[in-house]
Amino acid sequence: MTSRDRVLKTLKHCEPDRVPIDLGGMRSTGIHAKAYRRFVDYLGYRDLPVKVFDVHQMLASVDDEIRREVHSDSIELKRLNGGFGTRIDSWNGRDIFDDGSRYLFPDGFDPKVKEDGSLVIERDGVEVATMPRGGHYFDRSYFPLAHAGRKEEISALVLPRLTGEEIEFLKAQLTGIRESTDCAVIGAFGGNFLEAGHSMFGYQEFMERLITDRPLMEFFLDRLLETYLVDLEKYLSALGDDIDIIQIGDDYGTQENTAISPRIFRSIFKPRLKTLCDFIHRKKPDLFIFLHSCGSVYTFIPDFIEVGVQILNPVQTNAKNMEPERLKNEFGRDIVFWGGGCDTQHVLPFGTLKDLEDDIRR
Repeated sequence: MTSRDRVLKTLKHCEPDRVPIDLGGMRSTGIHAKAYRRFVDYLGYRDLPVKVFDVHQMLASVDDEIRREVHSDSIELKRLNGGFGTRIDSWNGRDIFDDGSRYLFPDGFDPKVKEDGSLVIERDGVEVATMPRGGHYFDRSYFPLAHAGRKEEISALVLPRLTGEEIEFLKAQLTGIRESTDCAVIGAFGGNFLEAGHSMFGYQEFMERLITDRPLMEFFLDRLLETYLVDLEKYLSALGDDIDIIQIGDDYGTQENTAISPRIFRSIFKPRLKTLCDFIHRKKPDLFIFLHSCGSVYTFIPDFIEVGVQILNPVQTNAKNMEPERLKNEFGRDIVFWGGGCDTQHVLPFGTLKDLEDDIRR
């Protein structure tokens, strides 16, 4: 059974020859560049350069050699933007970590070093992201719609992003994937609403204004949806027949509960998520919709199923009500859980090997 067949059989709720494995099939199943460097060295690939394709989270692109070593069955079709205006179609070597290794970063990645040793990314003279000295990833520090009060301000910044140049980049990348692997392909689309609000307005401001300035925030979300549908039309027309899964994402959960109330989710976000999913299903009925949503989202899983989501990730098993047994028993016939193989917050980083084995068997 090929990797693609294995994944597709699982997504159709049929028994495969083994449980599919995913390392780097999408960003949240990926690996930090420093950890990947150590892993690659451990496997004996010391001359393999590490490419950081996501400069926000400092994620490494998983190489074919490593994918084969771990028997990973999926691969991500990566967008051109590597974060904060960088592009992953060309690379430059840099030493920014304290491990003595040199990493390849996307074109346009040129952080400045401040006196305290922290790193800063600037765009047009504005500081947009920072990483403290000894840090592992960048935090966003600029929110372009903060304090925006007019629809015109929103419309000027919330625009379709998928260009003809990027379509050609994606086509070439997809051809290479299909020619060199038998993996299931996950198209990284995005399409987030809640997280987009956080990125554009700032976390606290957007959450407050969903209550205090709801009409303008709904205008923002409608404008987002319009741009997503424009981009989806181009994306699916060009790539939809050759990818297996399309990945969207929005972190609707926290450790103990949902990030927003069920009332707010069902009145504001769910209808727009449904419109997005309906569009995908109409355009490409055979494509599986993969939703990444961190934290305790147990309350929203029936809603995800109702709007047409077929795969849920990451399945944060130590978040409240996210026990794998509960999820499988209650929802296993209607949605596929992609992840949840172990407790990645406590057992994986801090437990013994036996702790990890016991947690996986659970």
